[in-house]
Amino acid sequence: MARRAPRARGAGRRAGGGWEAAALRALMFPTNIVLGGLVAFVVALPVVTALPATIALGRSFAAWREEGDEAVVTNLVRELRATWRRTWKAGIVLGLATLVLIADAIFLVTRLGGPQEGAAILFGAAAIPVATVVALAYVALPLAAARQPDADMRSWFQEAGRIVALAPLRSLLVLVVSGVLLATAALFPTILPFVLLSVPVYVAQATWSPAGGPGGPGGGSGGGPAGAADPGAR
Repeated sequence: MARRAPRARGAGRRAGGGWEAAALRALMFPTNIVLGGLVAFVVALPVVTALPATIALGRSFAAWREEGDEAVVTNLVRELRATWRRTWKAGIVLGLATLVLIADAIFLVTRLGGPQEGAAILFGAAAIPVATVVALAYVALPLAAARQPDADMRSWFQEAGRIVALAPLRSLLVLVVSGVLLATAALFPTILPFVLLSVPVYVAQATWSPAGGPGGPGGGSGGGPAGAADPGAR
């Protein structure tokens, strides 16, 4: 299902200026992050639907960042309908890998301080490469799907691999920043549903495709300088 064509530069911005418009832009950024993250979290609750949810969220964020389209939740639902036939199989595989990693983490935590602590630590260390690949897939695939809206899942995996390989330092930065933000949010579990998916997906887009990020200096109504990004790259 083809995605709608990118709108003209600045088409998604509200008219007007002054402090009212500036205040509205400032409010739209956390609102879109929180609401988009909450809807994606609800969709992702079965775990095997986490990948379809993050891809739909990433494409919705891309429309917001590059076109100034602030209807993040509406676009998320639209993108979920447009992509789920392409993403559900990969979502099951990645979801099962996520469940295994969660089980490994629980096993590690429950063995700490006991006679099997050493073995548990070695087991956890062996899972780190797998966890890294899974984490990168969750944050790179949404950007790949936004850049190639009409491609298939295989093409998105190839593009995601290219994104990570061509910018290894940025990829490391995405993992570190997302991890720190989520660890901080974990201190307040009640906010996790709002940021668990939206923060890493947004950080990844802002890091790998920094032009036109929302809320930045000179940005539009929550959507950043929409004309800065090349619509053809989507």
